Amino acid sequence: MINIIPDPIKLFNNENTNKIILFIFLRFNKSLNSENFRNRLLKENITISHWFDCQYTNIGKEDYWTNALIIEFKNKTELEKTYESEIGKIKVEAIQVFNLAPKNPPRLLINFLKLFRPFGYFLELINSSRKELQNLENNNSNLLPTKKQAERILKEKSNKKAFMINLLQSRKTAKYKDRSISISGREAYYEKYGKTATKCVLLLGGDVTYSGRVLGDTLIEYNVPLDTMGNWEAIGIIEYPKAVKMLDLEKMPGYSKALEHRDAGLERTYNLYATKN
Repeated sequence: MINIIPDPIKLFNNENTNKIILFIFLRFNKSLNSENFRNRLLKENITISHWFDCQYTNIGKEDYWTNALIIEFKNKTELEKTYESEIGKIKVEAIQVFNLAPKNPPRLLINFLKLFRPFGYFLELINSSRKELQNLENNNSNLLPTKKQAERILKEKSNKKAFMINLLQSRKTAKYKDRSISISGREAYYEKYGKTATKCVLLLGGDVTYSGRVLGDTLIEYNVPLDTMGNWEAIGIIEYPKAVKMLDLEKMPGYSKALEHRDAGLERTYNLYATKN
């Protein structure tokens, strides 16, 4: 039995808020176990902001996690009470827990950009309907899907909303081909790539489900795969109308050009395709 609720003394809390937000990866041996555990949390009035059913890995070496969730506690006292109880103790094959500080874009801005979706749909229509995979082929890169992974997305038949869960770690200094460019990896990825990518996602009919900075070290790691092991800087969860829409990003204005900043700024990443019931 493992307690998925971390010891409160491990928290790194330097935010001006009492709320505690946890992102949790879980690997259950049976789907029934995950549903039972979800119901138990709900019965105890624990706030589950999001519960995802993990489908497969897009960037990373293996399909591993079965579920991911974000839970919230009003304050450290509430977390401590839950930690000391039996609520969070379950039998799982693997677990990884992060403490997050939300960094979501303003909803007013998101809703304003959504007004331009008809333009995005028009661009999809006039551009070639054939999905180009050459920019998704993985030439020994840890930032891109392999060709096999990209083809799996292309062939995905589910019409459910797709949630792409991203673990992110930027470089200390961005690594451009043009060595005269000297900026931080954070600026290159989050400012120069991230803002453009978010606009493109919204034009495609998608949304930002969650964006958060990881506070301190990973709180719990048990049987964690190399793909997600260790500390990360941020977690971003992007929603698409369906999984294959991710391959249409390069049809949106400015996206292909922004890839230079992604590659220069990002040291490593992990991307997992998930759905919700």
